[in-house]
Amino acid sequence: MVLSKMNKNNKVKKLSDYIMTFAFMYSSIICFIEAGEKWQDNRILAVIILICGFFSFIAVFRSQIASILIKLKKRNKNE
Repeated sequence: MVLSKMNKNNKVKKLSDYIMTFAFMYSSIICFIEAGEKWQDNRILAVIILICGFFSFIAVFRSQIASILIKLKKRNKNE
């Protein structure tokens, strides 16, 4: 009973991770497009939007970044 409940929770977690990844990717694309449109008229706003788009794009790789950081911390702890 408990094992099937954990499997169901893992499936929901994976689905929510996919949805969040899609949302971050979509928002970064929108930010990059908006920054490109505003580049000629208002560069300061365009740079701010570009920075937001960059952070949103980085968030797509949040699990990979977290696993790299965990490996680095383990390696530093062992040394």
